Amino acid sequence: MRRIQLLVAIILLPVLSFAQGPASKVLPVKIDLGIKVGANFANLDGKQWESGYKPGFVGGIFGGVSGKRFGVTAELLFSQVKYTGNGLDFYYRNGSAAASDYNNPADSAKKGDFAVSYLNIPILLNVKIVGPLWFQVGPQYSGVLSINDKSNLLKDTKGLLKSGDIAGVLGLQLNLPMGLRASARYIIGLGDMNASSVSDSWKTRTIQLGVGYSFL
Repeated sequence: MRRIQLLVAIILLPVLSFAQGPASKVLPVKIDLGIKVGANFANLDGKQWESGYKPGFVGGIFGGVSGKRFGVTAELLFSQVKYTGNGLDFYYRNGSAAASDYNNPADSAKKGDFAVSYLNIPILLNVKIVGPLWFQVGPQYSGVLSINDKSNLLKDTKGLLKSGDIAGVLGLQLNLPMGLRASARYIIGLGDMNASSVSDSWKTRTIQLGVGYSFL
């Protein structure tokens, strides 16, 4: 928890300090600080997983500064996604399925549902297109908080996915009156999330829709 709090401070405090300090008296800077909620539609691309984008939740806080044409936004988001196996084994030893990794050896070919919770930290450059419409681009760190094996398939889920990933974010945001925000993003995982013993690359793909409210 202390590490998370320190990370939040490192990300958000410089942004707010810049906006509230001497620069705000010289530059036409607008400050954003607010909350957002939305939906994830996530896919884990790999042979062991069903294709298709499955719905989940995302919500958290954001802070940023923006000028007439450019801005920067940092967010701290709690995100939940669902991945479904397609019946292929997650663990192999000596070329065959490792039944000892499953609660029931007969389940080694069973489809499993996994709810994964992430801490997402995107840092985005905002570029104004026209009117209230802004283009967003930047990196996102996604750290795995927990993996819920809804099918009770595996003895231990810690060896299923890696602890984190770096992704690229592309999106659009509408800055509406009264502090309202609406956004749509496509998030492309750049790393391999596979921590199991199968020889396959698992990469995340997420469509994210959100609405927010800025207090400032």
